[in-house]
Amino acid sequence: MSHPRPSFLQWAESRGGMYLPDKRLPTLATWSPYQRAILDHLFPSGDAPLPYSRVVWSCPKKSAKSTLAAALHLWFALFVEAGGEQYVLANDLDGSRNRVFRYAVRALEHNPLLQRGRDWRATQNAIRLANGTLIRAIPNDVRGEAGGNQTFASFDEAWGAIHERSVRFATEFSPVPTRTNSLIFYTGYQGWQASSWWHSLIDDGLRGAPVPALAHLENGDGAPACWQNGSLFVYYDHVPRMAWHTADYLAEQRRLLPESEYLRVWENRRVQGVDALCAPEAWDALYDPDLLPLRADDPRSVVFGVDAATHADSTALVGCAWNAEREQVEVVYCRVWTPHGQPLNLTETIGAALAELAQTCRIAAVYYDPYQMIAIAEQAARQGVPMVAFGQGSARVQSDSHLRAILNAGRLRHTGAVALRDHILNAALKHAERGVRLVKGSGRIDAAVALSMAALGAVQRLGSPAHAQMLSNPFYKERS
Repeated sequence: MSHPRPSFLQWAESRGGMYLPDKRLPTLATWSPYQRAILDHLFPSGDAPLPYSRVVWSCPKKSAKSTLAAALHLWFALFVEAGGEQYVLANDLDGSRNRVFRYAVRALEHNPLLQRGRDWRATQNAIRLANGTLIRAIPNDVRGEAGGNQTFASFDEAWGAIHERSVRFATEFSPVPTRTNSLIFYTGYQGWQASSWWHSLIDDGLRGAPVPALAHLENGDGAPACWQNGSLFVYYDHVPRMAWHTADYLAEQRRLLPESEYLRVWENRRVQGVDALCAPEAWDALYDPDLLPLRADDPRSVVFGVDAATHADSTALVGCAWNAEREQVEVVYCRVWTPHGQPLNLTETIGAALAELAQTCRIAAVYYDPYQMIAIAEQAARQGVPMVAFGQGSARVQSDSHLRAILNAGRLRHTGAVALRDHILNAALKHAERGVRLVKGSGRIDAAVALSMAALGAVQRLGSPAHAQMLSNPFYKERS
């Protein structure tokens, strides 16, 4: 497979080039005029060394970044540094394996000129070409992968490297100075303020100068989109430019997403990462005057959520039913206890309320934070109440993201409880790499937290399996 080096576009658009991974029939990838100008500048033909050793490709979501990264792996393997080491990097092994690496395998499977078994072989985590090139998808493990001698590495969704371990892992993969061509290709849209390493990388490029050959390409704000600082190249764009970025689609995304999240994902802008959970008019529009509060001998099954505290915060118990006909969560119970100078007695408040509800209502489950509730949970379980410990880490990210999703979609109705309204309007959403978390805005939010747990529980335990599956990761169903 030794050939003179074609430009990236010459190869990618040829019969033996880059095939789209998500098509059943072999279909070559196409590149917009905007992309073509940049790609011709970055990856030209000829034997001269490539102009950059670090390339940042930062643009809005669904801009074919992962497809481009997979294509570059193959172009490097075939024509730039044959026989070299390549690494597919992400924020975890699943991210490394399931996006760019999988796209590269699928592209090879579609390629009519490269036969599996003769020209390449693939395992779950590695592709080996007949010319000796090895492409590996690797875990986020700085100790296990230190000292690499890579010819090419891609880092997908680099904004997610916010913890020290991830940053150390990312910085371990630097261009190798003893190789003629050793390049690191970073992709992703903007993170939040915590994404300091990613932002610093982009800012380093912006401290350089616009690329003269690409000065005609603007970023949507009237500034150049392409910058260089030494061997670092940064493409930083705020405009969704793909054919599928239609005005109707973007308008729908703006309606469904919090403003800061829309700007981060679809305009590739840095944001504070905090939004109000729900506007007053939006919450009031979900009031249903025909929805009856929970009563004694109520036939509806109810999932409760408890957010318990004894000192500064209040304690809240919120119950949700599931309306199968309308596919909606119905908030039918809310009770809040607020400390007034003295700590709350959880046995006399939550414990007594659960004991009474167990005698008069159909409790499907009670989701609770075990931190404050161990003794109360054990007591309630002895009384026949189905208690479900609900961690406040990834489980809360899921439930808070789900609450935000059903509020935006109008899939929740409530009876107009004043205390719940106050806590909902006090709550803010803080965005994280895997979803959102409820945080305090202007006051207490305990009933909102209890609703978050109860609403997810109502869908999981009272809805159909299809509804529960749909909500497994509602905020980041896929990332690109």
